[in-house]
Amino acid sequence: MEENYNHKEVEARICRLWEGNNYFTPQVDHSKKPYSIFLVPPNASGAMHIGNVLMIAIQDILARYHRLKGQPTLWIPSTDHGGYETQVTFERELEKVGKDRFQYHRNELFTEIEKYVERNNESIKSQIRAMGASVDWTRFRYTLDAISLKAVGQMFRKMVSDKLIYRSSYMVNYCPSCGTVLADIELNEKKENTPLYFVKFSVENSDEYLSLATTRPEFLFATTHVLVHPLDKQFAHHIGKKLKNPITGSLVEIVASARKFIPEEAPAFLSPFAASYNNYDYGYTLRNSIPSCNLLDWDGNMIERYPGLKPIEARSKEVLFLKELGVIEKVDETYTDSIFLCKRGHTVGNMIMLTWFLKLDDDKKSLKKPALEALRKGSLNVIPKWREKGLIGWIEKMHDWPIARQTVWGIKIPIWYDISDPSKFMVWFVDRAGGRQYGNLKNFLDCGVPFEEVTLGLERMYASEGAVWVLDKEPGKLYLPETDTFDTWFSSGDWSSVVFGDLDSPDFSYFYPSEVLVTGHDLLRLFISREVFLNLYVTGKLPFRAVYFHRLVKGSDGQKMSKSLGNAVTPEYYLETYGSDVTRMALVSYTALPDDFVFEEDRVLWYKKFSADLWGMADVVTLANEYSPEFSESLELSSDDRQILEIFNQTVASVDHSLDRYMFTSAQEKACGFLAYLQDYAQGMKAKKNIHISLSVLRQVYQKYLTVLHPFMPFMTEELYSKLYNPSSPLAVASWPAVGRQTFSHNNSKRG
Repeated sequence: MEENYNHKEVEARICRLWEGNNYFTPQVDHSKKPYSIFLVPPNASGAMHIGNVLMIAIQDILARYHRLKGQPTLWIPSTDHGGYETQVTFERELEKVGKDRFQYHRNELFTEIEKYVERNNESIKSQIRAMGASVDWTRFRYTLDAISLKAVGQMFRKMVSDKLIYRSSYMVNYCPSCGTVLADIELNEKKENTPLYFVKFSVENSDEYLSLATTRPEFLFATTHVLVHPLDKQFAHHIGKKLKNPITGSLVEIVASARKFIPEEAPAFLSPFAASYNNYDYGYTLRNSIPSCNLLDWDGNMIERYPGLKPIEARSKEVLFLKELGVIEKVDETYTDSIFLCKRGHTVGNMIMLTWFLKLDDDKKSLKKPALEALRKGSLNVIPKWREKGLIGWIEKMHDWPIARQTVWGIKIPIWYDISDPSKFMVWFVDRAGGRQYGNLKNFLDCGVPFEEVTLGLERMYASEGAVWVLDKEPGKLYLPETDTFDTWFSSGDWSSVVFGDLDSPDFSYFYPSEVLVTGHDLLRLFISREVFLNLYVTGKLPFRAVYFHRLVKGSDGQKMSKSLGNAVTPEYYLETYGSDVTRMALVSYTALPDDFVFEEDRVLWYKKFSADLWGMADVVTLANEYSPEFSESLELSSDDRQILEIFNQTVASVDHSLDRYMFTSAQEKACGFLAYLQDYAQGMKAKKNIHISLSVLRQVYQKYLTVLHPFMPFMTEELYSKLYNPSSPLAVASWPAVGRQTFSHNNSKRG
């Protein structure tokens, strides 16, 4: 045996051994109960970070444990195309070399992102291998592969047939810089000091005035109403009054609010009802007869007042105008307000537009109700248990889901628009001369621009109210394709079933549903909630029997690690310096913590010492290989021999108990803790007269101990097993020790 363990040489060699012999490719065997899991697909926007290593380590522990238990175990690796986030990250890379996405036409940009993702996919695969993940590479999946595209199309068609897909006007979060709609949970909130302006609105037929407070004076011209709750003692007496808008001269009504009144949250001042630029207020207009309109165009510029200016530019002009009118009563310069940013840090505004929605709670075909019923019955084991309440609560309050994005990178929504009335379409396209054009389709056609020129160079389109859409084109008609892409959380929403292939495939029949989905708790809303109701809709079954939410590894800034935020720590330093086993074990040791954590090197050093001690025991086992008899029950065992066997049995039982309950830190600590007993036993052998029997016991226990440690530190245990026991097959496909004396009654390896 080498004096020191060389993780760099060993890990690469053992990876080739495992993968080259397909040891992790299970066969469908209906006489045995399978164990299946899949890797929540890492986003192909870049290499994985250290938080991904934790997820992979936990899943590998489960896969290796159940494989050693004799179950046909399938762990499917996969990657996610990433949609919006990947395009954002790619555009950031372009900026580093002085380029931007507008230098590319749509198809060119798609191709460039595709190449970028292909490179990232290869990097991610290399990282997964380097971490020792016992995945089945013969079943690798990607969210843009042919099976995935087919499944997304089938699910969408089924939803259209069930009347769950519709197109409707709605106020959405819109980033004009990125040119896409964003869901609420895709936004980053930022608090900042924003002047709060108190503007005088004179009361109709009176010398009085009321001050309305706003941080957005540039939008005051659109104010038509003020909401006051009848129970609000401070302002209720103003209900019914009409004010004069100082900017437009139009009347502003103070009306009774139908919202729930919470006294402790009652406002300290009156504010304009912002139906045209605030999501919360716009939602109120859908249930009450208050008008709203778009204030910004596709480029984020003002439309009606100060046209062509950005809101922040218009604000300066409007404040100056209001000062000249003498209607600014006061300004609170200390006020703090929230602004919302996209992943690239651009300010996100609100826009009313027609977009694609998925109906979640239809009377005839509800997506939410079956999912909630299953969760309330306890059909899904949520770990930790207290997260179940959050999962149920989130699904309960989910409203219809806007599933469209205006990004280039993603899966196009498979819709065609009949252009019998071209006036209903706005188009962005590149003409034959390479120039970018934007405007109404009818105007272009009337000016003699061939329809083929528009379609060949089409970058984007927008269909207004009344446009007819179909799933399949009819011969002889002209159509424009939808250019919006699916929200990546929608297109991968049934991934838990798609990952096993077609619904009529042998793999799907045998391995679905998977046993457990392992992921960070940050994906409860974005991923898990959607997986639950969409897979239940597609297959009639819950997608997994359990979901395990692990703690998150924070960046050095204390925030959740994210490639798009730029605070991700890659695992290469740890893997290069300490090796996969030590890095994984250090990360797993955090899983019992109540909160998210920052990964610290002290823990890595502790497991480095543990691995060195484990390796050091090999010298004694080498001695045992030369001088001890084969272990058997007939050997005359001393009390110390029996004690170490009993302690090991207890260790196996404890590790079993902890792993079956997803207590990974506990299982690892108990497994590692046995080494001290084994070291004491080896030290005590020196005083024995019949050391040969103790060497035999040590040799046998150490072999079984490697099996117990294998799920936690697969590389070193595989190397030690191979060097010391000359087995006919690797440790990765050995058998887990059974608890009891029979644990030590068989030895299927050859003497080294």
